[in-house]
Amino acid sequence: MTHYELEQGLNALYRDLENANNMDEETACRVYNVDCKAEILEVIKEEIETYEAILQPNETSDDDMDYNALCEVQGISRYA
Repeated sequence: MTHYELEQGLNALYRDLENANNMDEETACRVYNVDCKAEILEVIKEEIETYEAILQPNETSDDDMDYNALCEVQGISRYA
């Protein structure tokens, strides 16, 4: 999935969470086919956490770019 698709999915989950919160117990059970409203709210919240974790930038990841060589080829100082 692209970053855009992940953001769209996250937005949809937030809308689903809001909709489910606004439903009464009986309607939520019928619409989402669950035993209780709290069950679907928990599932949606877990999915939101998953999407947010995926969208968080990983600061420890290495993009395999040799920045020293790139700057040397361009004739500039990396630390200027």
